[in-house]
Parts: sequence; C-alpha cells; structure tokens
Amino acid sequence: MLNKNGTEMIEGIIIDNKRESSKMFNLRADAFSKMKKLRLLKLLCKLKMMDLEGFQNLIKTPDFTTASNLEVLTLKGCTKLVDVHPSIAVLKSLKVLNLKDCKSLRSFPTIIRMEYLETLILSGCSSLVRFPEIDGKMKRLKTLDLSGCYRVENLSENLQHEKFLEELDLTETAITEPPSFIFQFKNLKVLSFNGCKRGRTNSIAPMLPSFSGLSSLRELKLRDCNLCEGDIPPDISGLSFLKELDLSGNNFVSIPASLTRLSKLEVLILSNCNMCTLGEADIHGLSSLKWLYLNDNNFITVPLALTQLSKLKLIALSNCMKLNSLPELPTSIEDVWLEGCSSLEVVASPSKVCNLVDSAAIRAFNCFKLVENMNALTLLRKHLKVD
Repeated sequence: MLNKNGTEMIEGIIIDNKRESSKMFNLRADAFSKMKKLRLLKLLCKLKMMDLEGFQNLIKTPDFTTASNLEVLTLKGCTKLVDVHPSIAVLKSLKVLNLKDCKSLRSFPTIIRMEYLETLILSGCSSLVRFPEIDGKMKRLKTLDLSGCYRVENLSENLQHEKFLEELDLTETAITEPPSFIFQFKNLKVLSFNGCKRGRTNSIAPMLPSFSGLSSLRELKLRDCNLCEGDIPPDISGLSFLKELDLSGNNFVSIPASLTRLSKLEVLILSNCNMCTLGEADIHGLSSLKWLYLNDNNFITVPLALTQLSKLKLIALSNCMKLNSLPELPTSIEDVWLEGCSSLEVVASPSKVCNLVDSAAIRAFNCFKLVENMNALTLLRKHLKVD
C-alpha cells in the first residue's frame, strides 16, 4: 500500500493491527491517492494516528467506533468532505483533531465528548453553521481555532469550563463579540478576533477593561473592531507579558497613549487605522518593540521620538501615500518598508536613516518623488548589490 502498486482497483480496506499492536501504523493521504474506487474504510484496534491531509475524494469519514485508541486525526484540506461520522464525538483518546480548510463540511456532531482533546482546528470550514456543544468532561482543551468559519454565530456555553485553554481564534466568524466567559481563561495566551468589516459595531469596546485580567496573554489581535483611540483603557498595561498586539483596521488619530505602557511588547500592528499623525507620544515605554507596522495610514511625517526605540528592527510604512519625509531612525533598524509612499521626497541624512546590516533592505518601490531626490540616490547606490 505504501508503494501504491495496484491501489487503483481497491474498493474496501479493513485495518486491524491487533497482531502487531506494538508497531506504529500511520495512514497518510498519499497512500490513498489512486484509490478512486474506495468505498469502505474500516479502522480497528490500536490505530493511534491517521493523516488524510489533502485527500480530495473523501466525502464522508469512516465510522470511528472501533478506533478507540486514535490520538491524532488530520483531515486538513479534504475540500469535498461533507459529513463527519457521529462516532468521532466519543473518541476519548483523541488529542488532536485537524479539519482545517474542509470548506464543504456541513455536518458535525451536535455534542462532543472527547475527554483528552487538546487541539481542535476548524479554521476555513466555511460551510459549517454550528459549533457543537461541549460535554462538561472536556477539560483539557488548549487550542480552539475557528478562523474562517464565516457562518458560526455562537460558542458553546460549556466552553467556559475549559480552564486550560491557551489559544482561541475567532477571526472571520459570525460571532459578534467575544463571549464574556473568556475572561475566566487565566491561561489564555493567544486571542484573535475581528469585527466590523461585515457590519459590526464597536460592541467590543465596553469589554476592553476586562482584558487586563488576562494576565497570561502573549498575543492579542482585535482587527477591524471599529475601536477609537479613547476605547483603549489605561489598564491595558495589566497585560504585562503581551508580546504581539494587532489593532489594524480600527480608527485611531495617532498611537493610543495607553499602549506605550506595554514594556514587553515586541510587535505592534496599527496598519489601516486612518491615523493622520503619529504625534509626539511618549513611546519610550515600548522599550522592547522590534517590529512596528504602520502601513496604509495618512500621516505626513514620522516623529523623531522613534529614535527612542533602541530595539526596533523593522518599521513598515508601505502605502502611507501622504508621507513626505523620513527622519533618522534608531541604529538598530534593519528593514524599512516604503512601497507605495508616492509623496515621499525627503530622507534625512540618508547615511544615517538606518544602520543597515548586510542582510537588511530598504523597500521603496513606486516612491517616484524619492527617486528624484539626490540624497535618496546616494543611499540607493550605497546599498546596491551587483551579482
């Protein structure tokens, strides 16, 4: 079967590794790639891992009743999969269930009782309408990814008992606001949510003060939530371990002052926020910042205050079409993104804009006014590499 010789004639497979239970038996999608006539797949006994990633002919999963020892089930990219057999809901040994990009999946058990489940990935299941109810005994779940489940509107209330949940991704769902019980997840490290591009209001704004209680958060993504500068509470500084914050697609006049208290923050994304100024906010509090993304905004200049960010490696200013000048930047800078900055004319002290290392780059495509500037040409010649 591993050599795929004669597999195009196979119509049924029964896998029973009872006699060799000590051996690892893996099923991968490529072993089934030529089985166009396969109608029966029955799993027995000690099977622990099944990987059918990308198996395009799979429409329904097999009955898992006899696969009670299954620990990892990967059906990622099975784009024609419509139904998951109800027996999957009681696989008590299952730890990882990956159904990513099963875009035709409509049917899923209404209640799941996978006591040992740690990772549930349903991202990209765009036809799935309902997230299943969770049995109260499921208390080991660490990762739940529903991103791209456009039709899912609610989460199971029993999810509040998942005290060990570490990652929750609700981006591109029909869920209008994060459920209030998420603030009980003291182990939550990654939270992703997005909003108003599909007509949502800023109903998430009143919830923001409660985020400070999620003291274990490392990554927080609240894109397109129609947030304004005043919506970011001062006590966001309670997220003392936060390393990545993505607030792109919101509405800020400038960098919200309350963000400058996040001393452990390494990545800040404020792209497409309609910012007309970066202001002179006291940003030295962002002492750990390494990557700053400010693409698609409307400010004209970049403040000298950025030189205070001594660890900054990348500043992204692509498509800031009103930006007309760039000051000296911290000597730590390795990459500057300026694509589409069509009004950019002045680069202050080109040799000091950044202390470019060999592997770094300035990206300045379609900066037509900059090309006409002699200082810019000097800078480009300095870093031009000829093979």
